[in-house]
Amino acid sequence: MYRIAVFLLLSAVSANAQKKPDFSGNWELNVEKSNFGKATKPTRMSLKQENRGDYLHATQTTSTADGGQTTTEGDWFLDGKQHPLEQFGPGASVTHWEGNTLVNERRSNDGNYRESTRISMSADGMTATEKLYVKNPNGENRSVLIWERK
Repeated sequence: MYRIAVFLLLSAVSANAQKKPDFSGNWELNVEKSNFGKATKPTRMSLKQENRGDYLHATQTTSTADGGQTTTEGDWFLDGKQHPLEQFGPGASVTHWEGNTLVNERRSNDGNYRESTRISMSADGMTATEKLYVKNPNGENRSVLIWERK
């Protein structure tokens, strides 16, 4: 449940690097400092984010205790406009800034999936804190993920 949100949330890079945090680069999840709520705790998560002009591209790799590994990729648009989302069926995603916090809201058209993510950066730019709320047919979950720049 948290993998998808983390993937989208941490794909963010500032459109205005002078005033907004820059989340581009390579990140590693601090699994021990993170709180996964009801979601399964991974053994490792890493994220590579790239600014590609009008959009941002992210590649996230998640490893689990059973030895499994999943890699997902996706793009984010930081223009504050609604963009189509097909990952959970037809829906939409909107990403915008609230001060120095990046906010992403995603919803399926049928209302079965809703996700809210908020990410902020430490003053030194080395730690990002992601607060995630997910509601889907399996229930609700809140998690706080702590990412460290590599």
